[in-house]
Amino acid sequence: MAYCKECNKWLLLDEIAIYRRLIYRDAEEYLCKNCLSEEMKVDVSEIDKKIEHFRSIGCTLFN
Repeated sequence: MAYCKECNKWLLLDEIAIYRRLIYRDAEEYLCKNCLSEEMKVDVSEIDKKIEHFRSIGCTLFN
């Protein structure tokens, strides 16, 4: 699939989806949750909450 453009970690589908929802919809490179949280200056738990929110409203990007 894809790797984090910062730390080279193998990405989960939710990590790709949250990057596309929060940063850039047509991105071809992504950040893992840890690197994204550092970039956005928020805790990883906030990223997890956003993933759950999008999932709960039926966003089909999240599995």
